[in-house]
This record gives sequence, C-alpha cells and structure tokens, in this order.
Amino acid sequence: MSDKKTRLAGQPEEERLEQTDTLPEANIGNSSPHIKEEELPSPTELLNDLLAELEGGMQSAEQQPAQQSTSANTEQSALGAEEVIANNPSDEQTQSQTDTDIIEEATSSGPVDESVSDEQEGEDDTSEIEESDEDGNIAIQPVTETALTVSVNDVGGTDGMTLMERAQYHARMRRREQTRLRRESAKRSASGTEIPYQAMTPMDMRITLIRLAIAAIFLLFGVFLRQTGVGFIFYLIAYLITVLPIVVKVAHNFTHGKYFDEYLLIFIASLGAFLLGNRSEASVVLILHDIGKIVSDLVLSSTHKSLVKQTDFIPDRASVVNMQGEERQVSPNEIKIGDFVLVRSGERVPIDGIVLRGEGTVDDTTLTGGNEPTQVSKNMKVLAGSQYSGSLLLLRAVSRFDDCAFNQIMRIQEEGKERKAALEDSVAYGAARIIPVIIILAILLSIIPPLFNSGTSMANWIYRALTILVVCCPIALSVSVPLCFLCGSGRLMQKGIHVKGSEAIEKMAELRMVVFDKTGTLTEGNLRVKEIHGTQDFNQESCLALAAAAEQFSQHPVARAVVAAYPSVPQKISEFEEFPGRGVRARIGNHSLLAGNRRLMVSRGVKGVPDIPGTVVYVAYEGEYAGAIVLEDIVRREAADAVKELKNQGVLRTVILTGDTELPTHQAAEAIGIDTTHFGLQPEEKASKMEFLMRTIPTDGTAAYVGDGVNDIEELKMADVGIAMGVSGSQQSASATNVLVMSNDLTRLSDTLRICRRTHSIALQNMVVVILVKILLALLTLLGVAYMWQAVAADVLLTVLTVLNAARILGIK
Repeated sequence: MSDKKTRLAGQPEEERLEQTDTLPEANIGNSSPHIKEEELPSPTELLNDLLAELEGGMQSAEQQPAQQSTSANTEQSALGAEEVIANNPSDEQTQSQTDTDIIEEATSSGPVDESVSDEQEGEDDTSEIEESDEDGNIAIQPVTETALTVSVNDVGGTDGMTLMERAQYHARMRRREQTRLRRESAKRSASGTEIPYQAMTPMDMRITLIRLAIAAIFLLFGVFLRQTGVGFIFYLIAYLITVLPIVVKVAHNFTHGKYFDEYLLIFIASLGAFLLGNRSEASVVLILHDIGKIVSDLVLSSTHKSLVKQTDFIPDRASVVNMQGEERQVSPNEIKIGDFVLVRSGERVPIDGIVLRGEGTVDDTTLTGGNEPTQVSKNMKVLAGSQYSGSLLLLRAVSRFDDCAFNQIMRIQEEGKERKAALEDSVAYGAARIIPVIIILAILLSIIPPLFNSGTSMANWIYRALTILVVCCPIALSVSVPLCFLCGSGRLMQKGIHVKGSEAIEKMAELRMVVFDKTGTLTEGNLRVKEIHGTQDFNQESCLALAAAAEQFSQHPVARAVVAAYPSVPQKISEFEEFPGRGVRARIGNHSLLAGNRRLMVSRGVKGVPDIPGTVVYVAYEGEYAGAIVLEDIVRREAADAVKELKNQGVLRTVILTGDTELPTHQAAEAIGIDTTHFGLQPEEKASKMEFLMRTIPTDGTAAYVGDGVNDIEELKMADVGIAMGVSGSQQSASATNVLVMSNDLTRLSDTLRICRRTHSIALQNMVVVILVKILLALLTLLGVAYMWQAVAADVLLTVLTVLNAARILGIK
C-alpha cells in the first residue's frame, strides 16, 4: 500500500513488521514453490543435534582415562616446584600469571569464571591439549563440562569458610544492608517522602540489651543507696545510659527538619520525671520503652521473614546460542525475541521463553503462587526468575526483558511504594500532627488546673501532664496499621497476586462491581475453527487459505486461531492493514483480500454476506464474498464458581464488555452467571462504555476491570482497580494495572477480594483498639490513677498485641 501506514496492533513500534510494495508477488493458485520440511532441517532440529553433540562431548570427556591428565599435572607440578625452590617468590607469581594467560588464550571463545581455582586451571590446561593421531592429524578434545557450565554464585557465600570467617562475612553483609537502608532513608528524606519504619537489626538488639542491663544494674544500686548521696550518682548514670540514644535521635530529627515525634515525647516525659524527683521512674520508663521496641521489632522481623522475597531472581548473565553452536554470555536485557537461550541445572531462567528441549522441573512458586515445581514439557512457557533443575534446557525467548513477567512484578511493586491507602495516610498524618497539639495540651494541663484547685500541688499536675505525653505516644498506631497492609500484600504475593501499594488493597476491599473482558479472560482464549462455509467459486480449503494469508501478521486471538488452523505456510502478502475491532486488509500480488467481521464487509461494499451467528471471520476476494469461518471458544471451568464467590463476598454487579457478537456473548454470560452484557463494541466504544458504567456504580463502592492486559490498557487505567490476568501483558499494561494476577485462574479474584477485605478490617481493628486504649489511659491519668511507668508498659503491650494481630493476615486462606 502507498498512502496508508502498515501497523500491527498491540505491538511496540520498534517490533512492527515492515511491509513494502516491493515484496514478490504471489498468486493464490500458482505460488512460488515452497521448500519442504524434509529438504531442510528446522532450527529446532539443528539445535537438538547441537545439544546432542555437546552432551555427547561432555560424556566422552568424563569417560577419558585420567592417565595423560595425571602425568601432565605431575610434570607441571614438578617443574613448578623446582622453579619455586630455585627462584624467589616473585618468579612464582610470574609463572602463575603465565598459566593464567595460557588459559585465557585457550578459552578466548567464551567467558571464563574468575573464581576458578588453581586445580581447575590445571584441568582446563590439560583438557585443551591437542593430540596427534596416527595419520598426523590433530584431534581436538571434546568440550568439557566445565567449559559449558556457567558458575552459580553461592547463595549463602559461606561454603568453605571457618567459623570466624563466616561470622565476619555475616557482619559485613549486615553492615552493607544497614548502609543501603540509611542511603534509601536519606533519599526519601531529601525528597520529602515518608520514611518507612525499619526494625532493629539483631546486632543492634544485642547492643541495646547490654546497654539496658548495665543501666538496670546502676538503677538497682541507686535504689539500694537512695538514702545516701551516692544513690543520686547511680540514678544519674542509669538515666544517662538510657536517655543518651533518645537525645541523639531527637537531635538527628531536629537537624533534618522533623521537630515532633515520639522520641521527643519520651525525652520530655523522662526528663521531667527525673527533675521532679522520680529518678527511678525516669529510668524505668526509658528501659520499658526500649524493651517494647525490641519485642515489637522481633515480631516485625519474624513477620518480614514470612513474606516472599523476590530480589536477585534474575541472573546477571545469560547463555545465548546461535545456529552454529556458538555460545556467548550476554546480559538478560540484551536478549531479543526469538533468541535461543541455554539454562543449566541450578540456574534461574533469565527471560520468559518457550521450551524447545529439556527434561526437569521449574520452580516458579514464588512468582505464580503455585504449590510445587512444574514438570517441564515441550512448548511450555517458563517465566524469568524461575529456578530450573534437570538436563540442559533450551528456550526460545518470547518477550523482551522489559516486558517479562518478573519485571512486571518489580514495576508494580516499585510504583506501589508511593501509593498509600487513605486509612494509612490518615494514620501517618494524624500521628505527625497530634504530637505538637499534645505538647500544648500538656503545658496547659500543668498550668491551668492548679489555679482553680488548690488541693492538688502543681508538681502533681506537671507529673500528670508528663504522663499524658507518654500515653499519647503514637508508636503502636504508626507501626501496626501500615504493617497490616504490608502483611496483606505479602499474603497476596504468596498466592501469585501482586498489588500496587496499600491503595489497591483498600479499593479492592470496597469492590462493588466487576467488569470482565470475555475472550481470554472468561474463556480459554484458544479459539478453534468450528466450521467453514465456502461458496461456489471458493471451497473450504481456499477460503481458509485466503483468511490465513490475510491474518498472518495480526496478533488478535481470532487471527491467531485462523492461522493456526491452516495446515501449511500462508501465502506471502505485499500489503497489510489492520482495522482494530473489525478485521484486516491485505494484498496477494494484484489481488485484494478482506478478512474480518460483517461490519467490515458492509463498510467495504461486499455484497451477499450472510448473517451467521457466533464468532465469524468473513472473507472477501477482489470485493466478492468468498466464504466464512466460524470459530468457538470454551468458557473456563472455574469461571462460574469464581463469579458466584465474588457475589457471595459482596459484589453487586458483574458485566461483560466484548467486541464479539451477540450469540456467543449471551451463551458465555448465561453459563457463567454474568448480570449484564455489552457486545459488538469497538475498542474506543469499550472505553466509553466503561466510563458510563463507572458513573452508574453504587456510591459506596469501587469498580474493577478484569482483562489480559493486551488490548484493554485504557479500560485498566479507567477503572478504580485494574486487574490484569496472566503474564501476556507488557510494561504498558503493568503501569496501567493495580493488581497483577500471575495465572489465568479466575478463583484468584475471590482470593484477592477476601484477603484485601480481611486486611482492611484488621487494620481498622488495630486503629480503633489503639485509640480507645489511649483515651482510657488519658482519662485515668487525669484522675491521678495511672502512673508514667504503667502508661509505658500499656503502650508496649498494646504495640505487641496489634503487631501480632496484623501477623494473622499471613494465615488467611
């Protein structure tokens, strides 16, 4: 075509097929002869032969007698020993460098692991020796398994270490993690964003316990010697040991523009108690505060360990092999669609791919939420980040690294860090704003009541005001509520469901309407040709051949089904144009083709097109009707149960939006139990219909759109909660969605709704309980019944209980 742009819907611009008018023309009846499959082996067969040769070489290398290698190593060791004895130590380094250079030259065709030991270097040297046969020809030794094996980094990094080296290694790793957290907190503080709560490390806990034990000893000495002048000194030392870390944190917060926090309240209260003469209570308050922080952080640490950790899932390098058998190491982001990737046992899969050859299992339970590893089979899709165990695995990459499932998960989690639920934001905002108000009220409480009540001393009212500061410390509130959403997100992650922040959890908890895409979401998406209607001039085979040729470059599921049904290779076309929601136009030689729905045929002036019910692809040749292909799809087995469960959990309305025709849409809706259907919609009509539905939902709820993330990005963006099913989407769909379900199992929707509602409910429970207990303690303090140490102990107990209550979310089924 000359004046129209050739495009493929649903693909990035750089991957669209470039079609020109200079392609060779082909006739339908008399096409250029095609090469038969028997004449030229397929790429898969070539790679199978290549892998067989590699594996055969590995086995023969293992079966070789070790005499030559042993003698060569003995001679080299003897020569090396003589040189070391005769020369100085610098000569030994020179010899070692020479050996390293020889190894690098011998293995220049592939990367060499820098961590190879001296013994492995000797083995590599001997394996590279070329031997001459009887005819004088040089026989190349087969490639050894060492040369084909990509080194796997030790997970723990402590194999072969002594006890002291292992302790030093773990201490170094802890320091690195602490440095990373400090830098992240500094970046968040500089950008003005909220710094998340960070639990104490085990080493910090030990140091704190030692410090508190020393302070307790001095405090006991002070209690026993309180009648003497020495007792004050012990009280002072105990107080300084406990208060100095608090002072440091208050000073640090002041220098960073944070003037009011819980540490300031604790510092003012303890200092006031010490100055009022309650020296032992001042130290006890600080000791209880630190013990409470340690206990709550222990619970937090155990909770975090229960959550799924998805860091370092992608290897740094990937093994890519070409048709000549040349293997090279590349970064995963350099892998292109269609590249052949080798994965060895124990490695993680670097890219989403289709299995061409291999026997073993892939463990993708962390990604998909499955219960056990999956057995590998041919043409099976494996996900990047999965752990592989088995024989040599050959994959064909089916996505770019940026669009792989693992990166979609990481993108959703990264964007979700800044998307907080309204409940979580209100708690954080209230905790930050209430502290200065509490300080002002405490000052007024210490001044005004003594003016009107002469029966109670001013010192007594000051003590009550200081106790109020401790009572209103918001530690329990600021820790327990965000932790609920963190546990909810972790529980969803364990089921292979990834949400974009606590905002998505809160919106899912208020869900009242669910809008579904039909093809590929409620149905299997594997359309099959049910029947073909030919004409007098075109039989069934000719009709299917025309449709497959026209649809071969379209990515629509209907087009893919038509091409898959054609038993041979479709004819080449010289022009291609796709009309979203209607069909395609193509050209074979000088002949024009149309393939699509009835609306396309009518708009192009094709006459005699029958009205066939169902999902139908009509075909026209040179403007004349040439036949029709009827396709059918299968409703997912779990769809009816999933929709029923959603309604049982409070969803009031279910809707289908589809571009399919009326009959299959009504049949699917009746089988599943959908309330409302809208069929025959163009892509732009689906977006406007979704906008209309958003205005008609109940005022007390939210609306969700459920699709596959391929051709429904606008609907996902428009909904309160966009839910993408499966891993067929791209980075654009990951940015548009709020919830990513790694499988196509529709029952995960009810799991998501149940966990989100339970999470939101427990978060509300924690907030209400904390506020009620704080109000009760404040009233008791005003009446003079509660003491400062009792307020701290109650706050510690409250923090631990609310954290344990939040941890219950991890056990939701």
